[in-house]
Amino acid sequence: MPHLIPSWRVLGRALAAALVSLAATTHAQSLLAPERVALDSLAAFQPMTANWQLAAGLAGDPRRDKTLVATPGSGIFVCNPGKSPETRGHLFTAWEHGDLELDLEFLLAPGSNSGVYLQSRYEVQLFDSWGKKAPTPADCGGIYQRWDAARGAGKQGYEGTAPRANASRAPGLWQTLHIEFQAPRFDATGKKTKNARFTKVLLNGFLIHENVEVTGPTRSALFENGPEAPLGPLMIQGDHGAVAIRRLAFKRFDADARIVVEKLGYQLHSSAFGKIGDYDSRKPTATGVPDRFSQAAVEKSGKFALVLTGTLNLPRAGDYAFTPETTSPVRLLIDDRPVITPLERGGQAGKITLAAGPHSVRLDFLHTGNNRPSLDLIAEGPGLAPHSLGGDDHPAPAAGRRPAPKQLRLEPAADRVRLQRGFVPFEPKKRLYAASVGTPQGVHYAYDLETGALLRAWRGTWIDTAEMWEGRGEAQLAKPTGPALTLNAKPTVALIEKAATAGWPESADALQSSQGYTLEADGLPVFLSKLADLSIRDRLAPSADGKTLARRLDFKGALASWETQVLLAEADVITAQPGGGWVIGDRGYYLDWPAGSPHQPTIRQVGDHQLLVVRLSKSTLEAPLAYSLVW
Repeated sequence: MPHLIPSWRVLGRALAAALVSLAATTHAQSLLAPERVALDSLAAFQPMTANWQLAAGLAGDPRRDKTLVATPGSGIFVCNPGKSPETRGHLFTAWEHGDLELDLEFLLAPGSNSGVYLQSRYEVQLFDSWGKKAPTPADCGGIYQRWDAARGAGKQGYEGTAPRANASRAPGLWQTLHIEFQAPRFDATGKKTKNARFTKVLLNGFLIHENVEVTGPTRSALFENGPEAPLGPLMIQGDHGAVAIRRLAFKRFDADARIVVEKLGYQLHSSAFGKIGDYDSRKPTATGVPDRFSQAAVEKSGKFALVLTGTLNLPRAGDYAFTPETTSPVRLLIDDRPVITPLERGGQAGKITLAAGPHSVRLDFLHTGNNRPSLDLIAEGPGLAPHSLGGDDHPAPAAGRRPAPKQLRLEPAADRVRLQRGFVPFEPKKRLYAASVGTPQGVHYAYDLETGALLRAWRGTWIDTAEMWEGRGEAQLAKPTGPALTLNAKPTVALIEKAATAGWPESADALQSSQGYTLEADGLPVFLSKLADLSIRDRLAPSADGKTLARRLDFKGALASWETQVLLAEADVITAQPGGGWVIGDRGYYLDWPAGSPHQPTIRQVGDHQLLVVRLSKSTLEAPLAYSLVW
C-alpha cells in the first residue's frame, strides 16, 4: 500500500511563503582573503626532489592507477615517489609559520599515503581511507600518533586523534582540507608554556577536529626528535604514495597581535523597540562603564536596546573584518561608518580598511525576543587571528567559547532502513516535502518528494532532529550529521520544450505530482510520482560495502508531446571515464553507467555548464534506467 503524500495543490501554494532562507552557519567564511600560493613556479618552495613536478592537470585514470599521470603546464604539484632518496623527498615551503590558517586541495591515487605537517612537525594525515567505517589516527584527516621506540614493542605509538567521521572521498577525486592551527607558546627563556593545538580541521567541508592539543612532534616529522619552536616551514610528505596538490592558500598570524578595546561606556534602554535607532532620542534607563565590550557585562532583563561605545586600538593598518555571532539585530559603527548592518536575526558581517591606532566604535544590540540574549563579536585583521572583542582568551576559536548546540540524533537500525519526514536544509531554502533515509550500510540520503531530486548523500551518522523539537520545533529541520555529497534540488524528470538548447527547470512541472512511496521488506522506500501520463518509480539503495549509491528509475505509461528527459548530473564540466560512466565536475564525483543499458545518455551544453541527460523514447521507455554514484 503506497504511503500517499497529499497533492501540493490540495495543500495549497500558501505554504510556499513558509520557505525560509537558511541562516548563515556558525563559522561563516572569512571576509578577508587568504594569500594564495602561485603554483606556476617553484618560487614559494625550497628546492624539490625529482618526485615532485609542476603540471597543468592529470591524465590517465587516477581512480584506478597507482601512478598519477601529469600533463604539461602549471597549476598543480604532482608527486610520484620512487625508490632512491632523490625521488622520495618532501615538499617544503620557503616561508615559515607559527599560527596558521591553511586551505588546500589534494588528490590521492588508490592506496596512497601522504600528510600535511604544520611547522614540519605536526601531521594531518592524507590517506586513501575511502569507505572505511571506523577511522583511526592513521586515516585521512587523522592527527597522527607520536612515536617513541623506548616505550616497547606495541606501545611505541601514542596519542594521536582519529577524525570524528570518515569524510574522505574516493581515489582520483579532488578533496579539500581546511586547517586552523595554533603554534606552541614559549617564554623569554625558550621554555614551552603551551602545546600546539589544532583549533579546527575540516575535511571536504565536514568538521573532523576541534581544539585538539598536540604535546610534541608526530611520527615521521622533519623535527621528530628535535626541539619544538615558534616557527617552521609547511611540509607535505612525498615518500609514501602518489598525491597531487593544488589551490594552496594561507593566512599567517602573529601570536600576540589583537585589537584592544578602551574607554568603554554603555547606554541601556529597557523597553521593546521595533528597530535599531528607535531609542536614540530617548533618555537611557541606565548608563555606566562595563568591564568589557560585551552585552553580558551589563545587568538587564526583558526586552531592551543596548549601546556600547569605546575606542578600538589597532596594532597595524590594513583590512579588518567584524562578524557578529547572535540571533538578535546588531549594528557596528567604526568612525561613524557602518561595518555590521542589522538583520532581522543577527547582523551582516562587514569589512573595513583602517589605519593603525585608535578608532571610535559604537555597537547597537537590540533584544526583542523571549530567548536569552547572546552576542559575540569576532574581529580579524592583517596578521591578527579571529578573536573575540568581548574579553575572552585570545585567540580562542568561536566554538571553544560557546556551548555546543543541542542535538537529538537518530541512527538507522542495524537490520532495516529508516525514513524520517521533515524539512531538509538546502540552499537557498529548506525543502518542505522531503524525507531523510538512513540505511544499515551507513550510507544515507535526503530526497525531495516535490521534485523527485536526490538532494544529498552522506556516510557515517544519520540525522539531527533537535530543531524538530527545540524551541517548539518551529524550524522542523532534519539535518544530516555525516559528511555529505551535495547535489541539486531540480526535478529529476522534466518536460523539455526545446531539447537542444533549453536549460533545466528549477521547480516541479504543473503536470508533476508525488504519489508517495512504498516500503520494501527491509524498510527501503521506493518513491512514486507522475508526470502527465507517465508513472515513475525511484529506488535508491547503497551497495553492501557502502561505497556506492545505486539508483533505479522505472517508467510506465505514455510520454507527453514535449520531450521527456532525465537529469543525471549537472556541472561545469562532465567527462567520460574509462570503463564507462562519467566524472562529474572538476573530479567531484563519479557516475557509473552499466554496460549494455538501452538508455544512451548525452551531454548538453547550456551556457557555461553541462547537463548529463537521458531522452526517454517509446522504444526504451519500459527498460529500467540505472546508475551508481561514487564519491
